[in-house]
Amino acid sequence: MVQRHNCDVIVIGGGSAAFESAVAVRQNGAEKVVMLEKAPVEQSGGNARFSHTGFRFVNSGQKELREFIPDVPQDLYDTYHLPPYTRDDLVADLTRVTQGRIDQTLAAHMADKSNEALHWMLECGIKWAPEKTHLVNGKRYFQPGMYLHPKGGGPGQLRMWTEIARNLGIDIRYRSKVVQLLGDYRRIEGVRVITPDDEYELTARSVICCSGGFQANPEMRARYLGQNTDFMKVRGNRHNTGEVLRMLLDMGAKAAGHWQGAHMSPIDAGAPAVETPVMEDGTGNQMNRYDYQFGITVNTEGRRFFNEGEAAHAYTYAKTGRAVLGQPGGVAYQIYDRKGIDLFHYNNKGNATFFEGDTIAVLAQQIGVNPIVLVDTVAKFNAAVQDDKPFNKGVLDGRRTNGLEVDKTNWANRIDEAPFQAFPVTCGITFTFGGVQINTNSQVLNTEGEPIRGLYASGDVVGLFFHNYPSCTGQTRNVVFSLAAGRHAGRAN
Repeated sequence: MVQRHNCDVIVIGGGSAAFESAVAVRQNGAEKVVMLEKAPVEQSGGNARFSHTGFRFVNSGQKELREFIPDVPQDLYDTYHLPPYTRDDLVADLTRVTQGRIDQTLAAHMADKSNEALHWMLECGIKWAPEKTHLVNGKRYFQPGMYLHPKGGGPGQLRMWTEIARNLGIDIRYRSKVVQLLGDYRRIEGVRVITPDDEYELTARSVICCSGGFQANPEMRARYLGQNTDFMKVRGNRHNTGEVLRMLLDMGAKAAGHWQGAHMSPIDAGAPAVETPVMEDGTGNQMNRYDYQFGITVNTEGRRFFNEGEAAHAYTYAKTGRAVLGQPGGVAYQIYDRKGIDLFHYNNKGNATFFEGDTIAVLAQQIGVNPIVLVDTVAKFNAAVQDDKPFNKGVLDGRRTNGLEVDKTNWANRIDEAPFQAFPVTCGITFTFGGVQINTNSQVLNTEGEPIRGLYASGDVVGLFFHNYPSCTGQTRNVVFSLAAGRHAGRAN
């Protein structure tokens, strides 16, 4: 007979959203909080283990941000360009990159609560470090609104949350897989759990689901994301396979978000099939290939196929992998000359796969592209570069090409100084956009649009984004809605 146990609140998952929910619900009155993580401890943490976990949030700029990074020397801090990032800025970014399809109520709530949520993290004990910058004329420029990440990146954030959670008496159970949700589309009562040694039912007055998306499940990728997505490389955690998301939908939860969409970025073609490695300091993924704005990208036929200078990488990288996936063989090559190589911001660390040649023709032979075609592509690109705008890597400089089938609209420099390098890239998936619908209390709604009593959700299991997302808003979404879930569930009777 299956044993039945009880607690106040169950949190499903072991990533950043789960820890934030567990800590928030404990702080708001829940005595016995249990986290259920299906992975073993050494593989736990969701996608945060494989990311620097930056945050984009509303802030007033230079003076306020100093509270988060007091250890930065003052002379260095004075070089930082830290303009305010407003509520309207964040809502506009969320709306633009999702092509207007994001739930405006949730987008507004996320913007309105983001500042409070980041200060809550600071009060909880999360330590912070500045994001990467571009140094231009003595000033250090950040991507818009992207100023901070936790010290030690995602792994560092997880270590800090684990210590905070344990100090609060939260029961973290690893290798504890949820195999059934107990309840129906009106009310949840608990879950059924399987461990290597046991099976039991755990009941609670509330369940907060932070179980992630389905990006590590090739069958679900093929079903929802389209052709060839079943053989995509998975940047993130191998355990995000979508079973709990399916249970939620089967229970009667309302679907939301872009079910054919996902965070798909360009990564090294030689990356492993799953869980690409992070930097030694935890502050980024070794296999990211995000410097495409400083060169051109061609397919195996030697042709460009997207605007590498459309916007700052923070607004384009999560959709660029999809563009690569759509090319022959799902592979492309990022091409740089010496000037572009010297501008590298992300490609200069890790075990990068690349080829080098003294001429474009030699480079083409090394990567197996027709030399005549690639030489022609580069020559036409160089001829189309306009010199009326100066190059400025720190801002949208308007230095562009004119007259090409696909023009480059910023950071267009001629590719004409040896050595030339080619980085083979493919598509890496990080998280999926399809999930369940929530309200501003993070309550999961059923197909009739009503809250399922006692059921909450946060993180990648929530359907929010469409087509694309602004970089570092995933972590902001997590903490805003985890904090909302924790407060509402903790105070519920």
